[in-house]
Amino acid sequence: MSYVQTINALKRSTTEFDGQLRKFVKPVSTGITGGQYSPLLLPDLAKFKKASDLTEDLAQLRSGNGVASKDLTTEDVLNVQRKIEYWGRDVSMEQLIPQNADPKKAFIYFHGGSFYGGSTGDVGDMLKLVAEKSHTQVINVNYHLAPEHPYPSGILDGVAVCLYFQKQLGVDQVILGGDSAGGNIALAVNNMMNYFGYNAPVGNVLLYPVVTLDDDETKDLWDLNAYPIKKDQIFIRNNYREFFMQLNQVMRQFYLQHDEDPRYGLISPLYSDTSSKKPSTLMIVGEYDFFRLQDESYAQKLQDNGTNIRFVQYNGMAHAFAPQVGVLPQADDSAEEMAQFIKSI
Repeated sequence: MSYVQTINALKRSTTEFDGQLRKFVKPVSTGITGGQYSPLLLPDLAKFKKASDLTEDLAQLRSGNGVASKDLTTEDVLNVQRKIEYWGRDVSMEQLIPQNADPKKAFIYFHGGSFYGGSTGDVGDMLKLVAEKSHTQVINVNYHLAPEHPYPSGILDGVAVCLYFQKQLGVDQVILGGDSAGGNIALAVNNMMNYFGYNAPVGNVLLYPVVTLDDDETKDLWDLNAYPIKKDQIFIRNNYREFFMQLNQVMRQFYLQHDEDPRYGLISPLYSDTSSKKPSTLMIVGEYDFFRLQDESYAQKLQDNGTNIRFVQYNGMAHAFAPQVGVLPQADDSAEEMAQFIKSI
């Protein structure tokens, strides 16, 4: 099946209910609705045919965070490198400004990388495309990483960036976003802005976010029965799950260094106060992302309190697919989902 044919197939979704949670589910491709990894992922997933232990060597962990992507923009997107000193923080970032951008609106984004890795470059092509399609400036934050800068350093960086754009540059509509650990930071920034009484963000864009760091023993959040798969991919799925359980331990080791309670709301949004309505939220996950169950649990809480939430599941996808624009059709489509959501606010 061609790339374009898959893109066209992804324009259609089915509405499904997981318990009470409403999900928009997209197929693997034309003729393959789900229940297997996308053939496009299998070369990278081949390493999980055999079980292996995740290294705890920081240099090796950081060296494995590269992302394959392409620049799909068709118009110039201005890239302004900024370094701010504000609210007691010193933070670098990219400001991606498309043509006809609304100067009063900004999408502030935090890259993934398990709190200890990743970079603005990993998500650069994706965010340029989102900026162009949404006609909205995108702030790609180079927040400080653990273990050199553990919790809550990245969150404080995020609050400083929000306040800077609100108070110094006159932005009155802030949308927060992030992937994986970056999604966790985005949610914590949102909660902290509310707690301190600052102007709250008006939307959240969350790509397979980490919403709990306290789930190693929570079997229902790691239930393999929720990930049915074709027989010849069972070993890949099972070993991939073990990798994620090890990853949780490493993330916690590097990120939480002062005996913090991992169930505290700024660390595990799943356990934060969700009794009140939150900003409109877009959440995107893959069928075989082992953070999916925790994300579904968090999304259900948002839906229950009346938050406007769009939960999109890409069948056949694993973790961290969204930045691979120009390589995975699902990444291109998720960028379109993000742009349309941002435009709607």
